[in-house]
Amino acid sequence: MKRSKSMLRIVIATTLALSFPALHQAAHGAPANKKDAVANPGSYPASNLLDTKVDILGQPVSYPDCPARVHSDIITMQPGQVGGKHTHETPLYAHILSGTISVDYEGIGTKTYKAGDTFIEAMHVVHHGYNESDAPVSLLAVYIDCDK
Repeated sequence: MKRSKSMLRIVIATTLALSFPALHQAAHGAPANKKDAVANPGSYPASNLLDTKVDILGQPVSYPDCPARVHSDIITMQPGQVGGKHTHETPLYAHILSGTISVDYEGIGTKTYKAGDTFIEAMHVVHHGYNESDAPVSLLAVYIDCDK
């Protein structure tokens, strides 16, 4: 279990690092020259998006004992679109890229997220998202999943 969690953390960090280079470079700029990049490997400006041990509802994030699989999607919901009810058995990292989305957590209430919000989606709670606005909403979803 300890080994699979360590491997999962490595896979997550690698996936996130590979997912954001163009955005990071645009936001922070590249090193002035190759010498600067080599002289200080790994030292570059960074803006933390999320550092948490709990999901959006305050429940501890947990990993099942399974072979790790990480995949990511850009999800786009059109104005008025309603997603299907579902649950997550493994952590889902979400970052709202544009627009506003509301999520109804069955029996708990509704939360609304806007561009720039980053969170770990609720686990083991039935929920669904919907777009009540007049503009599309787009989010990056990184599934920290099991290889089934």
